[in-house]
Order: sequence, then structure tokens, then C-alpha cells
Amino acid sequence: MTATPNTIGANVALGQDILKAEDALAGYIEAQVKLIEGHLPGAKIAGPQPVAFAGAEEASLLFVRHTRGNAGDMLHAQTYVRVGLWLGIVTLTTPELQLMTVRPAYDAFMKGLQILPPQGS
Repeated sequence: MTATPNTIGANVALGQDILKAEDALAGYIEAQVKLIEGHLPGAKIAGPQPVAFAGAEEASLLFVRHTRGNAGDMLHAQTYVRVGLWLGIVTLTTPELQLMTVRPAYDAFMKGLQILPPQGS
């Protein structure tokens, strides 16, 4: 939350999806990049690049930078983690000026995340 109601604050979103095949993560991320480019003209995208994530069979990191009107430059760090066909997605969204402030808390949050087995197994 921010002290000023009209100010955009940093946030983290968690999501999940199911891949069509275990080797489909690269194609999934390519499709996400196309969606991002369609919704955020002029966005600068870096990655994906492989990253380590405990318990994942595969993990990739994608960075997106774009400008949003009066909010200025925004950054998104999207981490994709795969186990079998399950895909977990963690997205940090923050104004670029806040990155150095929120980064330690985000790194601690990421270290605390775990992939749990499906319920009932």
C-alpha cells in the first residue's frame, strides 16, 4: 500500500496454469511475450533466462519494462516454475524507482516459497 491513494505500489501476484506437454514451457513464455507486446506497446523485454527454484524441474525468469503515463517506468519480474505439467507463475510489479526498496523483501518472499505436492497425494 502507498501513502498516496493515486500512487502505484509494488505488488506480487501468484498464478498457475497447466502446460500441454512437459517440454512446452519455452512456447508458453513465447506466447506470454506476444501478449505483453500486444498490451504494452514499446515494452522492453529481457529473457527468458533459466533460474534455480527449489523443487522445480524447470524455471525461467522474464523481465518487462514499460512506461505507464504519470506512474513512470514500471518493472515486472515474472518467474515461471514447472513441475510436470503444472506451472507456477510469480510476478513482481513495481515502479522502477521502488525496485531497490522492495527487492530485499521480494527476494526473501521468493526464498520462502515452496512447491507443495497436489492435495490428496
